[in-house]
Amino acid sequence: MTALLDTHFHYDFVPPPARGPLVQQLADAGITVVAQTVTPSGFVRLEADERQRLGMHPSSQQPKAPLLSLGFHPWYVGDDAEHELTVFQDALARTRFIGEIGLDFAPRRLAAVPAATQLDVLRRILRAIQQTVSDRPFVLSIHAVRAATEALDLLAECRVDTAAIVPVFHRFGGTSDELTRLMRAGGFISVSTQMLGTKRGRAYATQVPEGRLLLETDLPAASSTATDPAQEVIASLHTTVNELARLRGVDAAQLTARISQTSARLYGAAN
Repeated sequence: MTALLDTHFHYDFVPPPARGPLVQQLADAGITVVAQTVTPSGFVRLEADERQRLGMHPSSQQPKAPLLSLGFHPWYVGDDAEHELTVFQDALARTRFIGEIGLDFAPRRLAAVPAATQLDVLRRILRAIQQTVSDRPFVLSIHAVRAATEALDLLAECRVDTAAIVPVFHRFGGTSDELTRLMRAGGFISVSTQMLGTKRGRAYATQVPEGRLLLETDLPAASSTATDPAQEVIASLHTTVNELARLRGVDAAQLTARISQTSARLYGAAN
């Protein structure tokens, strides 16, 4: 069984009592998740929750654990941004997975958090990552709605070296020129069923080099009522990779193996 990695999963939206059974079911299916968070303080809470969950089991029966990702989502930037950025800086030494971070320039999001504020927060996040020593690259999951150019500009402004910082644009929805620029900058895209539900998304899924593709579910939705979230993740990942293979005209098993190899190289999780 080829292992799969869900590079963008909102594990913190799963009620704590359901987390252990969820990760065990996913492990049984050969799936690991990268647990994106939406605030730095949320990451710290999730760390504590996971220490408690894992500490409840003898070492011989340790359940599987997700990869915890330190995020500051643009929707969640508020009056406490300075405090959250301090928490972000303090937590950086404990993970090399960063997300969900980014920019959202949709009109209703700009009304809540102005572009200048979003840009300042993302710039400071990138600077903090640059100044943190790690023996392996930081892998970023970037949200960019109507702002791919601005996000790419910030990566260039901060002189991001992809040997040290790997940008992954989650559910990429920019222009073709922006996608080309991302590929030239050494970036990746993580693909979901939602992305493949659009004409633009399907076109991009065929244009991106095979070695720059990753999988994601972006599950669960904050309002999800799924009775079996593990099966929802499993079905979503397999649907995505099978549709990717169909669109690209390649064998699904071979594409799955290649994406798994890419995931293993970046995240050290899948085989």
